[in-house]
Amino acid sequence: MDIQNRVSNYLKESFTSDLKAGFITAVVALPLAIAFAIASGVEPQMGLYTAVIAGMLVSASGGSRYSISGPTGAMTVIILSTLHSFELEGLLLAGFLAGAFQILFGVLKLGKVVKYIPLPVISGFTSGIGAIILIGQIPNALGLVIPSKEHVWETLYAIISSANLISSTAVTICVATILLLLFLPGLMARIKYINSLPPSIIALILSVIIVYHFGLEIPLVGSIPAGLPQIRMINFNLELLMNVLPAALTIALLGAIEALLCAVVCDGMTNSRHDSNKELIGQGIANMALPFFSGIPCTAAIARSAVNIREGAKTRMSGIIHALILLMILVFLGPIAAFIPKAYLAGVLILVSLRMININEFKTTMSISKMDTAVLLVTFLLTVLTDLVFAVQMGMFLSIILLFIRLTNVIDVQSMENYDKTKGINATIFADPYLEKNVSVYTINGPFFFGAMNVFESKINEHMTISKPHIILRMRYVPFIDTTGIERLKSFIKASRKQHQRVYLTSVQPEVMRRMESDLELTELMQKQHVHICDSSQEALSFLKKKYGKK
Repeated sequence: MDIQNRVSNYLKESFTSDLKAGFITAVVALPLAIAFAIASGVEPQMGLYTAVIAGMLVSASGGSRYSISGPTGAMTVIILSTLHSFELEGLLLAGFLAGAFQILFGVLKLGKVVKYIPLPVISGFTSGIGAIILIGQIPNALGLVIPSKEHVWETLYAIISSANLISSTAVTICVATILLLLFLPGLMARIKYINSLPPSIIALILSVIIVYHFGLEIPLVGSIPAGLPQIRMINFNLELLMNVLPAALTIALLGAIEALLCAVVCDGMTNSRHDSNKELIGQGIANMALPFFSGIPCTAAIARSAVNIREGAKTRMSGIIHALILLMILVFLGPIAAFIPKAYLAGVLILVSLRMININEFKTTMSISKMDTAVLLVTFLLTVLTDLVFAVQMGMFLSIILLFIRLTNVIDVQSMENYDKTKGINATIFADPYLEKNVSVYTINGPFFFGAMNVFESKINEHMTISKPHIILRMRYVPFIDTTGIERLKSFIKASRKQHQRVYLTSVQPEVMRRMESDLELTELMQKQHVHICDSSQEALSFLKKKYGKK
């Protein structure tokens, strides 16, 4: 009875809104699914299969209520690269493995970790992919029949070689499509009954009518087989599996990043909260299922998800409805694709690619940080000029280097002699002749890890020239210590002991203390009082004054 009530309430409160949102989203997704499939180097129906199956599975099992998944621009480049390197069998296996990786990310609760990839790296990837898509669509915009190329210079060379075959008709359709997509929204907003229609579908209908009526001889999509895809088995060849593993990991990472970014955008538009780990698992389930139905790797699409929200979606059922409507189009209207000009799809993708190249992010990054600018430009150029797997690997490496440099810049070791002598611990030290003559105090600010050793070494060398018998290291502001930090601390304690100097560690954070106590040699140094642990610097001063000071 409870299920019956829930269904009844859903039909009364949300179904109409979800139906409208799902229908409009499907209309927007239709040309994009076909366009991204062609840009990826696969048959157009594979894009529709992907949109249908991913739309259903991710909407049903993902962690974001409003995200719409399917083929996307970000995926086209890595799909094309994988297809060129390993053919369709390798691509399908890579997609399956990418899904397994994404499920693993979700199970290990790595959803939040993915979001910490620096913006310059993400912007570099996204803009680079946009540039590749833009260049890849120039042949379709010019009416040239050129197979998809793995590298942009190969595409540009092929365009130059075929310049004498440019079709003015195809160019006109492409330009007209771009103009319609740019200016129709403003015109349609004034007309009550069509203001919800996507401009892309109007441009699609007009281009199909023109091609059909005038019998234009320009490159067309070609008829799409009506009906459902046949189930196929994947080739789980061990050698092939090992070869496609890097591409699979790249697909998984790109898909995870885009899915979680999309979920964040949806949260901002709806004031809701997504479950990042559940979203990764949902994406993984879809990507593992898609290869069995001739689908290509998918992820959440920000543009389609935004349309879904703007059109009033209330539940995740809108995503399922969008998939069912696409399925009906696939079953009943597949032959119409025979009249869709590739120049129209080029116009759609050119606008998509230009939006992916975010000039404002470039300007902002360049105005804020030279280091971030370098990372952004290197990532962008590597994405455009090399294969995407290498670009992703280098981008992740650069992000780690960026983090390392910033953490290193955070660490600082300050001598307390540089501060006001009448306040705090200095007031105690300089009020007592023995303490002033025999005690040096250093405050360590920031993580005590391998990257901070050069800063620590310079300060310690400075102290060795001063040679005061008591050294206090204030560690209140040390959030963590790594193995290198512990080893260097032990070396410093032993070197100081040889110089007849005593070391005091004060205000050690509990987590840092646990790490230090886990090292047997350092624990032994503590037990033998070769190093003293004190709750505060004032406690350390009181101890050494009482034990060593003149009475």
